[in-house]
Amino acid sequence: MNKIKLIIIGISLLLLLSGCFQIDRLVRVNKDGSGTIEETVLMSQEFIDQISKMSGSKSEKESDEFAYHNPDNLKKEASEMGEGVKYVSSKAMKKDGRLGYFVTYSFEDVTKIRMDENPADNMMSTSGMGKDKEKMSFGFKKGKTAELTIKFPAKEEPEEKISREKTKVSDEDIKMMKAMYNGMKISVKVEVDGKIVKTNATWKDKNVITLSEMDFDVIMKDEKVFQKLSDSQKMSDKDMKRSMQKFKGFKTDMNREVMVKFK
Repeated sequence: MNKIKLIIIGISLLLLLSGCFQIDRLVRVNKDGSGTIEETVLMSQEFIDQISKMSGSKSEKESDEFAYHNPDNLKKEASEMGEGVKYVSSKAMKKDGRLGYFVTYSFEDVTKIRMDENPADNMMSTSGMGKDKEKMSFGFKKGKTAELTIKFPAKEEPEEKISREKTKVSDEDIKMMKAMYNGMKISVKVEVDGKIVKTNATWKDKNVITLSEMDFDVIMKDEKVFQKLSDSQKMSDKDMKRSMQKFKGFKTDMNREVMVKFK
C-alpha cells in the first residue's frame, strides 16, 4: 500500500474515535550525526477518553492538564525509537481546550533511529488498533559536507487494481467530514545544523525539510478536497500525490529516499 494512503487510512481510523488532535515532530540533526527529537502532541478530551477506553485505562477529567502526560510511557517510547535514544524532558500542555505534552529526546547516532513515518501510528498502537510496521530510518556520512539520508519503509505491497469510478460526495458527507477533520494537524520535519547545499527533497525551507504536513483547517477550505479524500482508496500513488499536492495545507515528500547535504 502506498505512503499517502497509509497516512490517510491511519488518520481516518483515529478520527473515528472523535475529537481533534495535533502532532508535530521535529528531528534536529547535527554535523556529527547526533541530535534531538521534539514532539508536541495535543488532543481533545473526547479523543483522550476514547483512547483510554480502548487501551483499558482510566482518563482524567478535562481540568487535569496532566491527563495525557505520562513520563514513564515517554521514556519507554525513547527505547523503542532505537539504540541510544534517550528521554531528556517533557512537560504537560493545555492549549485551546486540548491536552497533551511536549517531549524532547536526544540521540548520538541518527543512523540507529527507527521511527514511525506517521506519528499518529504511535497513538494507534496505544489504543490497540495499530500493528507493527516497518520504520523510517536514516543514513549519515560525516565530513566537511555532511550527508543525511532519510529512508522511508522499503517494503511496498503490490498495487491493487485501480478503480476509476468516483464516489459521489453529498452535502451531508461534507458536513460530517468537516466535523471529523476540524482542528486536525500533523507534521514531520527534519532540521539540519547548517546550510543545505544539495537536496532532492520536495519541500525545503532554509535548513528545514518537510517530510509531511497536513493542516486540515486550511485544506478543508476548498470543498474539492472532500471528493479527493473520498476517492483516495481508489487512486494510484502517482495520482494521489498529484491531486492532493494541489491543495493548500497539504505537503508530502514522495521520494523513496531523501538526500540532504549540508555544511
